[in-house]
Amino acid sequence: MNSVFLVVSICMGLYAAQGLTSKPQAVLPAAPTVAIHSAAIEGNETEQFQGVIVSKNGEIFVLRDDVNNTWYHLDDQEAAGKHLGKKVLVTGNLDTRTDVIRVQSISETT
Repeated sequence: MNSVFLVVSICMGLYAAQGLTSKPQAVLPAAPTVAIHSAAIEGNETEQFQGVIVSKNGEIFVLRDDVNNTWYHLDDQEAAGKHLGKKVLVTGNLDTRTDVIRVQSISETT
């Protein structure tokens, strides 16, 4: 009788464990985060930013605006790297939540 009870208990435990693992877990979808992020920069108009492209920690290129004492991160690192150490005019949209400029163009100035 004890062995039957043990076998039934084990089977019920395994059945219950299988049911727990097959239930879907609540996971926050990535889509709302992307939608919120897009909405944050969607209404911005194209702006122009002047400064010097510098290397931050030797790894990331940023726009240093000495007039306004501000640093902006640039989403187009390849284009920024081509103008390292130069005075530039960056045209793009500023995401004010992250201080990242969505670069449309970078041109050198004098």
